[in-house]
Amino acid sequence: MNIRKLAWKNLLRRKSRALFTGLGIFLGIGTFVALASLTGQMRQAVQDKLDRFGANILVVPRTDELSLGFGDISLGGTQVARAKLTMEDEKAIRSIPLKERLRLVVPFFLTAADASGKDIVWMGMPAQEIPSARPWWKASGSMKLGKGEVLLGSEAAARLDMGPGGTVTSGGRTFRVAGALAPTGEKEDGMVISGIDDVQALARKPGAVTFYEVAALCKDCPVEDIVTQIGGALPGARVSAIRQVVESRKAAVDQFRRLGLGVSAIVLAIGGLMVFVTVMGSVQERTREIGVLRAVGFRRKAILSLLLWETGWISLISSVTGASIGIAAAILVAPLFGMARTGAALPPAILGVAIGMALGLLGAVPPARKAAALSPTAAIRSL
Repeated sequence: MNIRKLAWKNLLRRKSRALFTGLGIFLGIGTFVALASLTGQMRQAVQDKLDRFGANILVVPRTDELSLGFGDISLGGTQVARAKLTMEDEKAIRSIPLKERLRLVVPFFLTAADASGKDIVWMGMPAQEIPSARPWWKASGSMKLGKGEVLLGSEAAARLDMGPGGTVTSGGRTFRVAGALAPTGEKEDGMVISGIDDVQALARKPGAVTFYEVAALCKDCPVEDIVTQIGGALPGARVSAIRQVVESRKAAVDQFRRLGLGVSAIVLAIGGLMVFVTVMGSVQERTREIGVLRAVGFRRKAILSLLLWETGWISLISSVTGASIGIAAAILVAPLFGMARTGAALPPAILGVAIGMALGLLGAVPPARKAAALSPTAAIRSL
């Protein structure tokens, strides 16, 4: 008799037992695939949001420390810049081999200037880059800056007693206040922010740049390579990774991965135990049947093969069904976690089916070996 057909007939005769045996694998694989799919999507979503949230590389002019003195009298030291940054340096930064990993390259220019009779630091940056470079800024009024318009930090607005719609005078020019920023806890709270061209003209330094902020896409985080390449493109600049930002992004993404793996491992372990207990119980209940099969000439290998085929069919059907349900569940609940619905994630599904088959077969090996070792006389005596 064909062992595979016999195994299939046995499953059809014991539908409830087969259903209960497969339930553990179904739940385990369904949960694993759903969590793996969601975790993968969440990792990508978190990474994309982190990559959009500010810079992780800073480019400033390289400086040397110069000691000053007269005779035996020390006058302290000062820093002397080797070279100055200009707007043209942006082209050099964007020409590095890893340029496709650069999401933003934003020039900033700082200068101290009069603002309606008060000395305030002005910060210039490309007006169109404000939403991307500072996505956490919130303002009353408008965040969009036109020519001759400014944003006031919360402290600067209080000092000038000015709000949206007001005017600020500086260097013989009048600037319209487009909006006032909510407190950020950073230095920009005390600054006047405007388009970089306007601030450069105010300081009479056209094309000058104080520093560049570079936002590198950090999925695989080759930040050190990017830093080296920018340093080679700009020998007169000091390029440094904001390591705290990079490390915090890595840690946030890794936490999602570890959470998904931990929960999946627990669920799969429970599923494997359910298979083991169910098959062991089935062997105990089928002592008479196994004894009859051994009495009519079935060898131990045939008994072992029969039970493994039965468990194999259950594992395959349960794994495929669980993986399908897991993918569907991940797609349906993705919007609840703030993610757009995406297509089916096949790698977790394929891995889930493989794990389900392995769990089912491994869980069935100990009871199957026990059944195969059962002698006909012992089986009949136990009835």
